[in-house]
Amino acid sequence: MTKATNQMWRIAIRLSGEGGQGVGLAAAVLAEAALASGHEVTMLQSYGPEARGGASSADVVISNHAVANPKVIEADLLLILNQTAWNKFSRPPCRTASTIVVVEEGRVHLDGHTPGVLALPFERLAREELREKVAANMLAVGAVGALIGCLTSSSLGEAGLARSPAAFREVNRQAIDRGWDLV
Repeated sequence: MTKATNQMWRIAIRLSGEGGQGVGLAAAVLAEAALASGHEVTMLQSYGPEARGGASSADVVISNHAVANPKVIEADLLLILNQTAWNKFSRPPCRTASTIVVVEEGRVHLDGHTPGVLALPFERLAREELREKVAANMLAVGAVGALIGCLTSSSLGEAGLARSPAAFREVNRQAIDRGWDLV
């Protein structure tokens, strides 16, 4: 998904899940990594009843020029962490034929073969390999960062460390690295 450096480019990312899955933190880490990489970036996060378990989302727009509209209408990359978010965000206008879609393998049930969808086991890997289910969002950050192609794993790792509570810094760094390696 990397854009040519001599042309104007814009990458629109929507991260979605439910309150408590760390969608807002994931968006903040992506946005901080983009800023540290010298890109222009905006982030919008949903608040309100979504924060209590309903469908929630955060939009991150990364560009090499000023971002005039921070709202993601048509996503270049769509991260979906649960079935409710799939039902809400997986259709047009947010998802187009060119949208890269990444879903949580264990929580999004697709209707048969769904082309263009990458199902990854973020929660399973967080539980089994990292021994911390809460690190699933940082696994997703690593995967998204690798897919969009304008960030480095080190910029993501540094942003993840800056945003993590002390008790989770090391596991979140490992999660970002592991997510990066997934794709």
